[in-house]
Amino acid sequence: MAYQTTVIIDFDVEGFHEWIDVPANKRYSFLRNSHRHMFRIRAGIRVEDLNREVEIFDEQWKVIEWLRVRFAPMSAFESNKYPEGVIFFGTRSCEMIAQEILENFEVSGYLWVEVLEDGRGGAKVEVMSQ
Repeated sequence: MAYQTTVIIDFDVEGFHEWIDVPANKRYSFLRNSHRHMFRIRAGIRVEDLNREVEIFDEQWKVIEWLRVRFAPMSAFESNKYPEGVIFFGTRSCEMIAQEILENFEVSGYLWVEVLEDGRGGAKVEVMSQ
Protein backbone atom coordinates (compact mmCIF):
# COMPACT_ATOMS: atom_id res chain seq x y z
CA MET A 1 0.00 0.00 0.00
CA ALA A 2 1.06 3.56 -0.66
CA TYR A 3 0.47 6.17 2.02
CA GLN A 4 0.80 9.91 2.27
CA THR A 5 1.63 11.17 5.77
CA THR A 6 0.74 14.63 6.97
CA VAL A 7 1.99 16.22 10.19
CA ILE A 8 -0.54 18.63 11.70
CA ILE A 9 0.30 21.77 13.63
CA ASP A 10 -2.42 23.44 15.70
CA PHE A 11 -2.05 26.59 17.81
CA ASP A 12 -3.81 29.80 18.82
CA VAL A 13 -2.75 33.42 18.42
CA GLU A 14 -4.48 36.45 19.83
CA GLY A 15 -5.33 38.95 17.13
CA PHE A 16 -7.56 41.70 15.85
CA HIS A 17 -9.12 42.31 12.47
CA GLU A 18 -11.89 44.43 10.98
CA TRP A 19 -14.34 44.23 8.09
CA ILE A 20 -14.59 47.79 6.87
CA ASP A 21 -16.77 46.87 3.86
CA VAL A 22 -19.38 45.02 5.92
CA PRO A 23 -22.83 45.38 4.28
CA ALA A 24 -25.15 47.89 5.89
CA ASN A 25 -26.85 45.41 8.20
CA LYS A 26 -27.36 45.97 11.91
CA ARG A 27 -26.56 42.33 12.71
CA TYR A 28 -23.01 42.65 11.38
CA SER A 29 -22.20 46.34 11.73
CA PHE A 30 -20.01 45.70 14.80
CA LEU A 31 -17.57 43.82 12.55
CA ARG A 32 -16.61 47.14 10.95
CA ASN A 33 -14.67 47.99 14.10
CA SER A 34 -11.42 46.30 15.02
CA HIS A 35 -12.36 43.28 17.13
CA ARG A 36 -10.46 40.54 18.96
CA HIS A 37 -10.39 36.81 18.34
CA MET A 38 -8.29 33.91 19.40
CA PHE A 39 -7.36 32.75 15.91
CA ARG A 40 -6.87 28.98 15.80
CA ILE A 41 -4.39 28.11 13.09
CA ARG A 42 -3.98 24.57 11.84
CA ALA A 43 -1.85 23.32 8.96
CA GLY A 44 -0.98 20.03 7.32
CA ILE A 45 2.60 19.42 6.25
CA ARG A 46 3.60 16.57 3.92
CA VAL A 47 6.35 14.27 5.26
CA GLU A 48 8.10 11.16 3.98
CA ASP A 49 10.07 10.14 7.08
CA LEU A 50 7.82 8.87 9.89
CA ASN A 51 10.32 9.73 12.63
CA ARG A 52 10.06 13.49 13.18
CA GLU A 53 11.08 14.75 9.77
CA VAL A 54 9.16 17.86 10.80
CA GLU A 55 9.21 18.84 14.46
CA ILE A 56 5.76 20.16 15.40
CA PHE A 57 7.04 22.72 17.92
CA ASP A 58 9.56 24.14 15.45
CA GLU A 59 6.92 24.55 12.75
CA GLN A 60 4.46 26.22 15.11
CA TRP A 61 7.14 28.66 16.29
CA LYS A 62 8.16 29.43 12.68
CA VAL A 63 4.60 30.30 11.71
CA ILE A 64 3.98 32.37 14.86
CA GLU A 65 7.19 34.36 14.31
CA TRP A 66 6.31 34.90 10.65
CA LEU A 67 2.83 36.12 11.65
CA ARG A 68 4.28 38.57 14.18
CA VAL A 69 6.62 40.04 11.57
CA ARG A 70 4.19 39.94 8.62
CA PHE A 71 1.26 41.43 10.53
CA ALA A 72 3.10 43.82 12.82
CA PRO A 73 1.29 47.12 13.43
CA MET A 74 1.95 49.43 10.50
CA SER A 75 2.13 52.71 12.37
CA ALA A 76 2.80 54.26 15.75
CA PHE A 77 -0.96 54.64 16.17
CA GLU A 78 -1.54 50.91 15.64
CA SER A 79 1.39 50.04 17.90
CA ASN A 80 -0.22 52.02 20.73
CA LYS A 81 -3.73 50.73 19.98
CA TYR A 82 -2.99 47.01 20.37
CA PRO A 83 -1.27 45.18 23.25
CA GLU A 84 2.28 43.96 22.69
CA GLY A 85 2.45 40.52 21.10
CA VAL A 86 -1.07 40.72 19.67
CA ILE A 87 -1.29 40.29 15.92
CA PHE A 88 -3.17 42.89 13.85
CA PHE A 89 -4.53 41.29 10.67
CA GLY A 90 -6.08 44.53 9.42
CA THR A 91 -8.95 43.97 7.01
CA ARG A 92 -7.98 40.38 6.19
CA SER A 93 -10.57 37.63 6.44
CA CYS A 94 -9.78 34.13 7.69
CA GLU A 95 -9.58 33.06 4.05
CA MET A 96 -7.00 35.72 3.26
CA ILE A 97 -4.90 34.92 6.33
CA ALA A 98 -4.93 31.20 5.54
CA GLN A 99 -3.91 31.82 1.93
CA GLU A 100 -1.01 34.10 2.92
CA ILE A 101 0.31 31.50 5.35
CA LEU A 102 0.01 28.75 2.75
CA GLU A 103 1.69 30.84 0.05
CA ASN A 104 4.61 31.54 2.37
CA PHE A 105 5.06 27.98 3.68
CA GLU A 106 4.04 25.86 0.68
CA VAL A 107 7.72 25.42 -0.23
CA SER A 108 8.14 23.70 3.17
CA GLY A 109 5.57 21.05 2.26
CA TYR A 110 2.43 22.72 3.61
CA LEU A 111 -0.66 21.21 1.98
CA TRP A 112 -3.44 23.15 3.70
CA VAL A 113 -4.01 25.85 6.29
CA GLU A 114 -7.09 26.55 8.42
CA VAL A 115 -7.79 29.78 10.28
CA LEU A 116 -10.71 29.73 12.70
CA GLU A 117 -12.13 32.56 14.79
CA ASP A 118 -12.32 31.49 18.43
CA GLY A 119 -12.00 27.85 17.37
CA ARG A 120 -15.34 27.96 15.57
CA GLY A 121 -16.00 29.24 12.05
CA GLY A 122 -13.28 30.16 9.63
CA ALA A 123 -11.64 28.98 6.44
CA LYS A 124 -9.43 26.26 5.00
CA VAL A 125 -7.20 26.84 1.95
CA GLU A 126 -5.61 23.84 0.23
CA VAL A 127 -2.96 23.32 -2.41
CA MET A 128 -4.77 22.01 -5.47
CA SER A 129 -3.30 18.82 -6.91
CA GLN A 130 -2.51 19.02 -10.61
